[in-house]
Amino acid sequence: MTNDNTRSKANAVFFSAIMVISMVAVGFAAAPAAAAVNDGSVTFSDQTSDDSTVDVEIDSFDGDSNAVVVVTYQLDGETIVAGVNDSTSLSSGSDTVSVELDSSTPGTHTAHLFDAVPTDSDGDSLGAGDSLGEVDPSTLGFATDTAYVAVDGQRTPFNNVAGDGSIVYQGEDDVVFRGNDYGEINPSSLSGTSGAREGTPLQVPIPENEETGTYDSNGPSENAADFTTTVVSPTITTAEVQLTDTGGDISQVGPDSAGQLKIFAEWNFGDAEGLAITVEDPSGADITNEVLLDDSNEVNGTDVLQYGENESNPEDASVGLDLEGEDAGEYTVIFEGNDEIDQGSVTQEYTVELTTEDELSIDVAEDSVTQGSNVDYTVSGGTDGQERLVAIDESDFADGVSDDQAADIFRNVDDVSESGYNNGSDNYAYAIVEIDGTTAVGSIETQYLDTGDATVEVYSNTTNTSSLDSDFLEDDVDLEVTEGELTLDSPTDEYTIGSEVDVNGTAEAADEVRLYALNNDNWELVEVNDQTNIDVDSDDTFEVEDVTLSQGSGGGNDILAFEGQYQIGVIDADDARNIEMRNDEINTSSWTSNDGTRATISVESGGLTAQFGTIDGQFATEDNTMTVNGTAEGQSNVVVAFVGERGDVDVTEVSVDNDGTFDEEDVSVDLSQGAASGHVISLGRDGTVGDGDLPGANASELGTVELETFINGLEDQSLTGNQVRDRIVSQTTEADATDDLMISTTFRVTEASVSLDSVYPEGAQADGINPVAAGETMVVEGTTNLQPDDNSIVLNVLNQNDNSVESASVDEWSNDGQFTLTIDTSDLETGTYTLEADSGDTTDSTDVEIVEERQTDDTGDDTGDDTGDDTGDDTGDDTGDDTGDDTGDDTGDDTGDDTGDDTGDDTGDDTGDDTGDDTADNGSSDGGSTDGSTPGFGALVALVALIAAALLATRRNN
Repeated sequence: MTNDNTRSKANAVFFSAIMVISMVAVGFAAAPAAAAVNDGSVTFSDQTSDDSTVDVEIDSFDGDSNAVVVVTYQLDGETIVAGVNDSTSLSSGSDTVSVELDSSTPGTHTAHLFDAVPTDSDGDSLGAGDSLGEVDPSTLGFATDTAYVAVDGQRTPFNNVAGDGSIVYQGEDDVVFRGNDYGEINPSSLSGTSGAREGTPLQVPIPENEETGTYDSNGPSENAADFTTTVVSPTITTAEVQLTDTGGDISQVGPDSAGQLKIFAEWNFGDAEGLAITVEDPSGADITNEVLLDDSNEVNGTDVLQYGENESNPEDASVGLDLEGEDAGEYTVIFEGNDEIDQGSVTQEYTVELTTEDELSIDVAEDSVTQGSNVDYTVSGGTDGQERLVAIDESDFADGVSDDQAADIFRNVDDVSESGYNNGSDNYAYAIVEIDGTTAVGSIETQYLDTGDATVEVYSNTTNTSSLDSDFLEDDVDLEVTEGELTLDSPTDEYTIGSEVDVNGTAEAADEVRLYALNNDNWELVEVNDQTNIDVDSDDTFEVEDVTLSQGSGGGNDILAFEGQYQIGVIDADDARNIEMRNDEINTSSWTSNDGTRATISVESGGLTAQFGTIDGQFATEDNTMTVNGTAEGQSNVVVAFVGERGDVDVTEVSVDNDGTFDEEDVSVDLSQGAASGHVISLGRDGTVGDGDLPGANASELGTVELETFINGLEDQSLTGNQVRDRIVSQTTEADATDDLMISTTFRVTEASVSLDSVYPEGAQADGINPVAAGETMVVEGTTNLQPDDNSIVLNVLNQNDNSVESASVDEWSNDGQFTLTIDTSDLETGTYTLEADSGDTTDSTDVEIVEERQTDDTGDDTGDDTGDDTGDDTGDDTGDDTGDDTGDDTGDDTGDDTGDDTGDDTGDDTGDDTGDDTADNGSSDGGSTDGSTPGFGALVALVALIAAALLATRRNN
């Protein structure tokens, strides 16, 4: 074995030598075929490419009349032809020629002078883009010269030169800046123009976290800069493995497609460098050279991609990948800059799993779903672009499903390219799905599937077939279909005929439901606001507001228009359509088997209540309107009619709210004075006036509008009030077989009135007009027949000059017409004042006295006992009651000496203690004394005591 290895190595060295010699021969074969002109020369100066052309000077050319100039550049050790000029005629042996370059590639170029276009070993003329091989360019041509060619700031891969206006990238470490004069620019002379980088010099190597943005020779100055560059974050925008044929990215591939892959990338720094590609096997070993393909699909393709995004042909930024024959497992492709830009923030990885075989599998998003809902399924394990058949056998269909409905079981969504129903040797619903990457997604509508387990199968077939061959069955999964729950939350319990209710509930997996009522053995349709079906919202709830169940053309509407106890329920509208029906009826057996829900409802006729806003049995003609309110369940409107003593009428139609109440504040009352009546009329359960026959009415249905017209017409018939009332009653509540209802009241129409009834101090209520002490609050009570809220009563206090000195107002009172006002008398002097109440339509007045002090009644009892002697030297007992008012306060014991005896006996008993405290405030006695002593005696004693005290004081002063 050692000899074999040695022999192999020797052979390899031999063939390598042959290849090198061959390459050198090719280089020499590219040499010019013409004879050399020894004294010719070229001058190639540094310059900026103008429209992809460069100028070359030729001097002392001694050849024939045509001179050929070839411009080349170096790329990866090879000499590449950039452009050729082969039509130059020189009249004097010297001239300047222009050479058009095939690319705007900045960098060092070499100009060669020939007397003929050079050819390769086959004799073919060399042109732009051809390689001269690994040959020293100085050996090519009679004369050469080298120059730097700038291209207006543009950059190309494998070139580290950046001109004015160019873009550089974070992480570059050998970029060289050159100006339009071809001189090198010091990076530190460039500084940031704004933002966080403002005024900061540019660094080279460019840090990986360098602030991005513009740097120029003037920095933040607004003056035009001589040189500008922009720092950008390098990014790989696309890095993936794709199928060669479709271009779709994949994450998993089977052996059938493992050899039909490519690595594709897009990146934003393609003008600085390419992308290095590394492929690792599941163990992490580098297998790049073994799996990359060249243009001929041979192993050893390039591991550096040379084109970035924005290229005219981005497909070139790819290389073939062949994993066929590799072991199963997860392979990793690493993308990074091939030179300096390989930092972690740029590097990307893509993984693709190689399977041992192309196995299809199928799964559903939910193992169990409610019948009628949609459920997704996923086919896995395929290869991008392949089509596969998914099927459900008709044995899993619901009863009564038509061919058209079966065709809708598989929805035409997501990755489904075709769906339908196969009616052949095998009957089944199917979908053709197209694999996207390694999976395909579709959806199933379960409303046409039977409850229980339904089997979903995937076949390797690419089209629908008349029969299903088990040999092509790849996988299957069971889907449990359960019955959807229905609930009816409203209406239930009680329903008033003619009233509006909300119909609502829940319906899992149903798009629409229908409402039915049960009569005998059949469920009959209830139309809901003239609609057969009720839509179910996405949250599985349904609701229709303001529904009159007793109105509609459905048989169920007729059922609910009569009093009684019934069953009411909802059912899936699709189930209802699939049931054998006659006149929109469903028998109880079908109802139960299709999961219709039910509830008990009691249907009743609505009652009538009413209140009239008369005031103490009166209505003032000045008011014009009256408040009428009450309840009329099941009615949309009621009729309010007022009838006067002389047969005059005033009729108004009043609407009833959804809750069965009505409240109208401004019902017109235009009647002559005298006795009158008010009536509220409801048309009852049937919504028809009386027996359905109303004089003068031609309408097919007699409602509140026709009743209003009839009553208004009675005013023109010269009838008395009683006759009008009799005719109204005879056509409504007393008509044959009527269910009309009426509430009535009587009152008197009269002129507006207001009266002042009582005046008294607050806290001392009394009838009639009473004096009020100055400073007390005066309470004034009165009555009126005017409507409250619409009217107000103003009370003025007038002095002797009829000037108002105080006022108050009130605009609220009850139906008895009684009102109350209060006046503060603190600013009033004693005297007689006039109180005037004014409603605007009528007035009333009365006089009232404001007194200094209001006299109170004597109760007859002293509140304290006179139990002992005076504390002074009072030699006689004070046993009698005081008959007069004390003008001062008794503050305690007598402190002065009585020099005389009290010689008189008190003939009456004191009933309480005379302790020195008076029971009245501020010396005012109760007025209820029964003292039998001489009036004024107490005051005389006090006067004597006062004189004695004065004499004593005089003596002390002396």
